[in-house]
Amino acid sequence: MLQALIRRGDEMLALGDVSAARLLYERAANAGSASAAVAAGRTYDPAVLRVIGALEIRPDPAAAAAWYRRAAALGDPAATAMLRRLGQGEGE
Repeated sequence: MLQALIRRGDEMLALGDVSAARLLYERAANAGSASAAVAAGRTYDPAVLRVIGALEIRPDPAAAAAWYRRAAALGDPAATAMLRRLGQGEGE
């Protein structure tokens, strides 16, 4: 079920529907998926939103950091690097 939510989130993001993707990722992350927590964080991350051209979506670095921290707590090793890139790493 979690993989289906993430896959559907990926599809929504590919279609440019960041809000729908965010909801799907957050649901999977709240159920314990580290990769979904990273994906949720990316939907708030200013650098990611800029790269995908989602100019109508307001970035929220604090929300991105919160999701990346959640992903790190769930065991995703890439989440710590994403936090550092945001300037939100541990001890910063």
